Amino acid sequence: MTTERKMSPKGFLHKSTAKNLSAIAFLKAHREWLLTGTLASLTSPILAKLDAGEVMPTPALELLKTVVLSHHIASEISKGEAAMEKAQEPKKSKNYIATILDGNGDIATRINAKGEVEDLQQSFDLPQEASRWCDRRLFDGFADWRGEVASTKMHGQDGLPMVEHVARIDSLARILKKPLPPVVHVKGVSTQSLGFGVKAKQTPNVRSNMG
Repeated sequence: MTTERKMSPKGFLHKSTAKNLSAIAFLKAHREWLLTGTLASLTSPILAKLDAGEVMPTPALELLKTVVLSHHIASEISKGEAAMEKAQEPKKSKNYIATILDGNGDIATRINAKGEVEDLQQSFDLPQEASRWCDRRLFDGFADWRGEVASTKMHGQDGLPMVEHVARIDSLARILKKPLPPVVHVKGVSTQSLGFGVKAKQTPNVRSNMG
């Protein structure tokens, strides 16, 4: 039956508390569900006693409710533990960690959109992304702030992570730098006038002091 296949322990417990409930009718309607799945090994002995007349329908329903409730609680606990274990699994680290430091060398903080205080530190796959992030944070920050982009994969001869230092003055220059206007080439035109606008006009020869 479609209704029984969609039944869940939580739904069974909820329906079993209905007013004027007939224990016989209720158990008959959900018998197939009780005898299938993970609950079968727990509920079938109770239903067998009911069929044999060893227990009455109402006490049998109460026993089944207790079994189903215990199973439901155990299942929820198991799910919660699995979720906690998954949350504690080490996450894949990215290649670079960008950090903004204040004048004291501590990690700088800011108030995010949610009104929460957050550290200015973030991981990135590419160094360019980390550097651009530092530029934006330093542009919005204080004069004594500076940035660092540390590699999580590459180390120097001293065994320490390789670090790129980002000065705030350089970040400001990169962000405020305006693109140059496009270069327009003007083709020269040959005219009869001089370049500076003075026109040359031919005049007739005038003889002076002649006869």
